[in-house]
Amino acid sequence: MSRTSILFPLLVASVLILSCGGNTSSPLQGEGDTIPMRYAKNITMVRYGDNVVEVKLVNPWGEGLLGTYILTSDPNSQLSTLNSQLIHVPLKNALVFTAVHCGLICELGMEESIGGVCEKEYIHGLTKEVVDCGNGMSPNQERIIQLRPDAMLVSPFESNTGHDKLGQLGMPIVECAEYMESTALGRAEWMKFYGILFGKEKEANAMFEALVARYDSLSALVKNSDKRPRILSEELYGNVWYQPGVHSTIGQLYADAGAQTAFPEYKQSGSVPLSIEQVYATAHNADIWLMRYDSDETMTLAQLGAEVDVYRRFDAFKKGNVWGCNTRTSFFYERSPFHPDRMLSDIIQITHPEVQLHEPMYFYEKLK
Repeated sequence: MSRTSILFPLLVASVLILSCGGNTSSPLQGEGDTIPMRYAKNITMVRYGDNVVEVKLVNPWGEGLLGTYILTSDPNSQLSTLNSQLIHVPLKNALVFTAVHCGLICELGMEESIGGVCEKEYIHGLTKEVVDCGNGMSPNQERIIQLRPDAMLVSPFESNTGHDKLGQLGMPIVECAEYMESTALGRAEWMKFYGILFGKEKEANAMFEALVARYDSLSALVKNSDKRPRILSEELYGNVWYQPGVHSTIGQLYADAGAQTAFPEYKQSGSVPLSIEQVYATAHNADIWLMRYDSDETMTLAQLGAEVDVYRRFDAFKKGNVWGCNTRTSFFYERSPFHPDRMLSDIIQITHPEVQLHEPMYFYEKLK
C-alpha cells in the first residue's frame, strides 16, 4: 500500500472536521438591499451591511433553489443560515471546472486566484501553473483535497445537481448555472456574482454595463430589417443533430441579430435533439450554416462535405455560405458567454453584410 493511499482517508477526515468546526451565529437579520439584476432570472443577491451578500440560485430544472450562499469579506465571520453555504471572499484558491469561468476570472485580473482546474487540456490562456483535477464529471478527489480550494466552481446538470461526492469533501460548491438563462445578456449578467466572489465587483459591473450598451447598439442596427435569414446550427454529433430552441440563448442571439433559427416551431429554452433526416427535411434550404469545430487547422468545405455525404445537399453548403468557429484557436468557450456582444457582432456581419460594421470577426470565418 502506498503512502498516498494511506494518507488519503486521513486527509478526507481532517477536511471534514475542519469544515464542520466553528460556531455559527444567528441568521441574517433585517431587510437587506437587493442588488439589481436586469436580465438574469435565476439568481438574486441581497446585500446586508458592508461585507455580507446573500445569493440564491433558482433550480432551473424544477422547484426550489439550486443553492444559497452567504458571501462575507469578514475573514473571522462564521455567519450562516439554514441550508446555505458560507464563503469567505475574495476567493484566493479556487477550483474552477470550466474554461468559461476561467476566462472570465482571468479577464477580471484574478488569474492568481485559480488554484486548480478540471480538464486542463481544454483550458486556454492560463499563464500560471495550476493543479489539474481531472475529468469534470468525475474529478480526482485526492488532488482536490491536497489543493484545499476555498470554493469549487462547477457547472451543474439536470441529472447531477447534487454533486454528492464533492459535497462530502466539506468545501463550498458554487453551482454555476448561468448557461440555463434564456437570454445572452441574462447569462452574462452572472458576472456580477463572480465579481463579488473574486473581489472585483466594481470591475464586473462596469464590464457588464459596457457590453449591454454595445449589445443594444448593435441590435438596433438590424431591428427594423425586413430580412430574416434562416440559420442552420452546428452539425451531426453521433446520431443526433442538436438545434437551438427559439427561446434558448443562441435562439435569442439569432433574433437580436435580425435572423432566426431554421426551426421556429421549437420554442424550447435549450437545444433540441433531432435526427439528420429531420434536419434535412426542414433546413435543407436554410440560408446560412453556422457550426463549431475543434481542430489544429482551419476546416474547409471539402473536409466538411467528406464527413457526411448529405451535408453537400444543403443549400448553404452548395452556395458556400457555411461559417465555422474553430473553438481551439478562437477561445470561443472562454470569451463568448460573457461577451455576447462579440457573438452578436459576428452573426450580424454574417446575416446582414449590408450593415457594414467594419470590425473584425471574433469567432467565425467562412469555410473555403
